[in-house]
Amino acid sequence: MDIPKILIKSIRFYFILFTVAVTFAGILLNYSLYKESYNIQETIYLQTQMQSKTEVDKALANTLTKLKTQLKTLAQWDEVHQQFYDPIFYFFWQEERLKDSLHFRKYYDNIELYDLDKQLLIFMASKNYSNSSLPTKMGMKNETVVFNTQGKAMLILFEPVKSRHNGEIKGYVGVSVNLIEMLLSENEFNYTDTTSIHFQSQQNFHFSKAYDKLEYNSISRPVNDYLWQLAENLIIDLMLLLILLTFMLAILFKFTIYAPLDKISTYLKQLKTQPHEQHPIPSGRFLLKEFEELKISLHDYHKNLQETQQMLDNQNRKVWEQARRDGLSNVLNRRAFDEAWAETVDNFVTDQKPVTFVLFDCDFFKALNDTYGHDVGDEVIKLTASTIQKSLPIDATVFRIGGDEFAVIIHNCPLDRGIEIAENTLNELSVAPFNTLGIREKLTFSVGLSVASKQLNNEIVNLPRQADMAMYQAKQSIRNKIQCYDLQIDLESHSLISNQTINTIVDAINTGKNIEMHYQPIVSIDGNSHYYETLLRIRPKTDELIFPKDIFNIVYRRRLEVELDKQVIKQIIQALEQNKIPVNTGLSINISGKTLLQPFFPELFKSLKPYLSNYQIVLEITENSLIDHLDYASEVLNNLRAEGFKIALDDFGSGYSSIRYLANMPVDIIKFDMSMTHALLEKDNKTQEIIRSTAQMVLHAGYDLVMEGIETKQMLELAKDAGATYIQGFLIGKPQKTAKKI
Repeated sequence: MDIPKILIKSIRFYFILFTVAVTFAGILLNYSLYKESYNIQETIYLQTQMQSKTEVDKALANTLTKLKTQLKTLAQWDEVHQQFYDPIFYFFWQEERLKDSLHFRKYYDNIELYDLDKQLLIFMASKNYSNSSLPTKMGMKNETVVFNTQGKAMLILFEPVKSRHNGEIKGYVGVSVNLIEMLLSENEFNYTDTTSIHFQSQQNFHFSKAYDKLEYNSISRPVNDYLWQLAENLIIDLMLLLILLTFMLAILFKFTIYAPLDKISTYLKQLKTQPHEQHPIPSGRFLLKEFEELKISLHDYHKNLQETQQMLDNQNRKVWEQARRDGLSNVLNRRAFDEAWAETVDNFVTDQKPVTFVLFDCDFFKALNDTYGHDVGDEVIKLTASTIQKSLPIDATVFRIGGDEFAVIIHNCPLDRGIEIAENTLNELSVAPFNTLGIREKLTFSVGLSVASKQLNNEIVNLPRQADMAMYQAKQSIRNKIQCYDLQIDLESHSLISNQTINTIVDAINTGKNIEMHYQPIVSIDGNSHYYETLLRIRPKTDELIFPKDIFNIVYRRRLEVELDKQVIKQIIQALEQNKIPVNTGLSINISGKTLLQPFFPELFKSLKPYLSNYQIVLEITENSLIDHLDYASEVLNNLRAEGFKIALDDFGSGYSSIRYLANMPVDIIKFDMSMTHALLEKDNKTQEIIRSTAQMVLHAGYDLVMEGIETKQMLELAKDAGATYIQGFLIGKPQKTAKKI
């Protein structure tokens, strides 16, 4: 086909036309490249800004949440509650105890306690509060940000301190923290320049406005800036090159510029859409050095970015692992247990393979800790944890879920195998070198097991509760320190009590309905004086009596010890008001350890004080509850003794290292446990001699000695020979509804 004449031109024309076309095309291409690069840069910038804002907002919310959590924990601290009871050492506590404790964080400015009138708990004009952001009176709104004299933003937060018994507010705890410092300490910033974080003004405001008032800059990204600058320079160079070298052939332009840009653009899109994937470097070498460097730089940047992300992931995994590890014993902690147990429950639903749950508990650990100190107690925990861990199969995991309590989850483990593992572990604990820690007594441990399997038809969610019940039974046993849960334990824990009986007991404790007080005499050896131990009975019908075992079973399971003690005291006051107790005798009242720890404990006996002139009133405290809280109990009970009450140590000889504490106990009367009295009947001369020697030691220390369980004349004579000053038992008198004068 002939070419039209109009298209036949000189080569110069086509060269110019080609040059113009190439130039125009080059201009368009460069403009497109510039626009794309600019959009990428702008997108990265906007994303960084958005990520920075999201990061800062989240950090602010997280900071407030953590501070509230810290403040709630502080409000529950025993030493905070103690300041409201007796603030005489408030300043010492504040300057020494508080600031050296784990509750005081480095970013805290100050912590103060306020009374119910929202005034400082103790305000002294000589104390300089000018450097404190906290007010002397809680006038400002909670969660307010104020600026101190140095211009630092201080977040003020208040938290009520509530009574652990009835939830009433006893006062408030206030804290001022350096908001910026806490923000930086408690959070990680990946997209924000932490040195730029500040508030735009120094006027006080509520924390909710901090999101708008906080100013900051997103981090600069040198690599992105470098790439952008490199792209700009490259585009300018290309434009100059196209103007000066328009005669270059299109094919050369294709292989030197367009093709590399196309590959790089494709590579950038891959990196943008799939940033976590491994992408190979574009194949082939580019003719232009700049493009080759850009390609390598992009590849290296992406590789370094992934390595950095991997390092961060590894660090996060380490932090996550540390959060699930108990810092003292180095075994998994309660948080890890909750996660593992939830997973175990889910897996059991599908595979139905037997699961054994084991609880280990150190007997009398509290008394041991008090005797030898917390450092020794910590070493006991460490040695216990390592011994249990080494004794378990490789597929079993141990968790520290309490102070001295360890849980073990064993998968695909039937009951007989679980017992075998528990026995082996208990044997290893029995030979563990606890004596190297300076402990003279032999440590014992109690173990409770429960198993869920398809054959046993036992719901797996019940295992922790069942193992706890079994462990409690093991604690009550001297020899059988490994107990397996079975239905009988559950039945015994309920004592086969009907719901009607349970309701009757609970109603009687709360209202006093159907309560019948019985009195058992406690008589002096010479017969010149006596008093009565008050015993509670419940009789819903004339011919029906609910036995004490059932009553106290429900009391302990429902945690009604305090309510029961209050009701008994109320019944005793009524009996005294109605002259049911002979004058010049007395009453003995059993008090639970839980009631002893209540802040209102001394107030319970105010109504009994008028009767002290005509009656001897004795408060019986069990040995274990007194030893466990000796320091606190000494102060409270000594105050009651000063008012005229007598204190008796009940069940002496049934606890841990009683004699060690005897000299410091705030008591007047020692009551030998019935088992010690009955032991006088044994033929073992050593046992009898130990009891007699202990009795003489008690008498020489100036205590009255009551021996319980006197049922025969032989036991009476043995009690007299041992040195008892008072006796109690069926031989002397059974519990009766009336307190008759002897």
